[in-house]
Amino acid sequence: MRKGSDILGKAVVAYDKGESFCRVKDLVFDQDSNQLLALLVEEGGWFSDAQVIPFQSIQAIGLDAVIVPAESAVVRVSQLPEVKRILDRNNVLKGTHIMTTDGRDLGKMIDLYFDEHAGVIDGYEVSGGLFADAYSGRSYVPAPHTLKIGEDVAFVPSEVADLMEEQIGGIKGAMQTAGEKVQSAALTAGEKVQSAALTAGEKIQGAAQETGYKLQEAGRSAMVSATNLIIDPAEQKAFAIGRTAQDTVTATDGTVIVRAGQSITLLNAEWAEEKGALDLLYQAAGGDVRQRATERLQAGAQDAGVKIQGIADRAGNRFQEVRQDTTIAFTKAVISPTEQKEFAIGKISQWTVAATNGVVLVLGGQEITPAAAAYAEQSGLLDELYRAAGGRLHEHLALRADSAAAGYVVEQAKGRRVQQIVRTRSGLIVAAPGQIVTDIVIERAKLHHAERDLLNAVGLSTATAIRARANGTAAQFSGRFNATTQTTGAQLVDGTDQIKDGARSLWEQIKTTATSLQERSARTVEEQRIKGALGRPVTRVILDENDDVILNVGELTTHQAIDSARQAGVLDVLLSSIYTQSPQFSKAEMQAPEAGRAALTASAGDK
Repeated sequence: MRKGSDILGKAVVAYDKGESFCRVKDLVFDQDSNQLLALLVEEGGWFSDAQVIPFQSIQAIGLDAVIVPAESAVVRVSQLPEVKRILDRNNVLKGTHIMTTDGRDLGKMIDLYFDEHAGVIDGYEVSGGLFADAYSGRSYVPAPHTLKIGEDVAFVPSEVADLMEEQIGGIKGAMQTAGEKVQSAALTAGEKVQSAALTAGEKIQGAAQETGYKLQEAGRSAMVSATNLIIDPAEQKAFAIGRTAQDTVTATDGTVIVRAGQSITLLNAEWAEEKGALDLLYQAAGGDVRQRATERLQAGAQDAGVKIQGIADRAGNRFQEVRQDTTIAFTKAVISPTEQKEFAIGKISQWTVAATNGVVLVLGGQEITPAAAAYAEQSGLLDELYRAAGGRLHEHLALRADSAAAGYVVEQAKGRRVQQIVRTRSGLIVAAPGQIVTDIVIERAKLHHAERDLLNAVGLSTATAIRARANGTAAQFSGRFNATTQTTGAQLVDGTDQIKDGARSLWEQIKTTATSLQERSARTVEEQRIKGALGRPVTRVILDENDDVILNVGELTTHQAIDSARQAGVLDVLLSSIYTQSPQFSKAEMQAPEAGRAALTASAGDK
C-alpha cells in the first residue's frame, strides 16, 4: 500500500516521451465507495477546469515519480462527473475528527493509506484519540466500508474501535471453543511443535549447506586455477607418477584417489584429473607450487635476459588476479550482484575504490552512486565496492538465516500493534504505525519478504517469536485441557484416554520421521559407495542365490553387476569387496580364468 502524503508533490512522467510535465497536488477520494478516484494536477480557476489523472490511467507509482502512458492521461474534471461532484463538494479530509457512532473519539485525520493497485483506501493515519501512541501521539484507523463525512466529524461504525485494540497472541475468536475434544488439542500441539522444529531446522540447515557448498566449490575452483596457471596439468601428472604419496588424496565427493605411502600410478593421476584433484595429487607427491613458480621465473629471466623482478611482478599480478577471482567467487556464492549493488548504492564508501587502469570509481568518504555500482560490476570490482560500503559476508549469512526463520514464525505478529512503519525497498508500505497486524498484513509481508521487519516493528525478535509460538502452542493445549476437565467426570475420563492415544500417535509420528531420515541417510551412503566402486576390481568371487558368478576375482565392477548384486541381495558383499588400493600387478595377473556373467566383454583387439 501507499501513503497519501508520499504521492503529493511527485513528478508525473509520460512513458512515451520520458519527460516530466506536471506534479501531483492532491488526491480525489470518494467516501461512498471508499476509493481513490484520481490525482489532482491542476486546481483550475474562474475560467478554467481543474485537471486530473484518473486512477485507472496510472501506469506505476514509484519512489520518485508517477508514470502515465502519455500526457493525454490528464483530462479536464468536467469530463468526469463523479470526480467533479466530489471536488464541487469541497470536502477537506485533513483535520477531520473520526468518531465511532457510539461516541468514541479515534483522533484527527492527517493522512490516508491506499492500495496502489486497486485504489481502495486501507486506513487513515490519525493524531490523538483513544488509541494514540504514547511516543508519537498517532494511531492507525482501518478504513470501514461506510464512512459518513460531515463538516467537522467523520463517523465510522463502532466495530472499527474493536479492530484497533491490540490482542497479544492473536485476533479475538481465534481460539477454538472449550468444548473441543482433548485428542484434537494433543494432536494439533504435537504436529505444530514437530513441524516448527523440522521446518525451522531444515530451512536454516538448508541455507547453511547451500552456502557451504558454494563456498567450497568456489574455493576448490580457485585453487585448481592457481596451480594450473603455474604448472601445466600434463606436467603435474608427469611429476606425480611413480612417486610415493606423502598424504592421502581424497576428491570432493569422498572418493580416495591414493592413500599415503602408496606409489602413484598413471591411473591415479588420470583419476585425480577427472575428479578435479590433480593439484592435490601433485602436492602429495612432493610438488611445491611456489618453488616451481620461482624456478620458472628464474628460467624465464635467464632465457629472455629479463630481470627477475619483472617476471616476479607478472607472476604477482597473476596471483593477484587469482586472489581477486577467488574473492569475487566467494562473494557471489553468498550474495548476488544485484543484492551487492542495492546494498552499496547510497552508502558512504569507507575507502577509495579504483580500477586497475587507474580510474577511480568512488573516493573514500564519498556517496556511492548507481553509476559507480554499474561501473564496478563491469570492472569486476563490485565485491570490493560492497565491502567498502560496509558489507560483511558473515553478517549477510546471519541475516539470511534470521529472515528464513522469521518467515516461519511471522504469524506471531498477528493481533499486535505496529510501532514503526515497514517499507519495502521500492517504497511500498507493508504496515503502518499504529496498525493492528491482520492476516492481510502478514500475507503482504510474505509477498515482499519483509517478515523479519514486521516482527521487529511489533517489538519481536525472531528468537522471541519462536519462543512465543512454542509457548502459545503449550498454552493453547493447556487451556483446552483445563476447560475440558471442568466438564463431567465421564468427559474427564474420556479426555484422559484420548490424551494417551494422542501421545502414542505423536510418538509414532516421531518414530516414523526418524526412520525416514535414517533411510534417506542410508541411501545416500550407499549411492556414494556405488559411485566409488564402479570401474574398480573386486577381491573375491560374488555369487547370486543360485551360485552363479556375478563377478569373479579381479573383474571390474559395472552397473550391470551392481543391479545383479542388488537383486540377489549381495550388494553389500560386493561393495565390501572393492579393491581400493592402486594395483601393484598386471591385468593378466588379476584376470580370473572364468568370466562372470556381468563382466565387461573383451573387445576384438584384446583377444
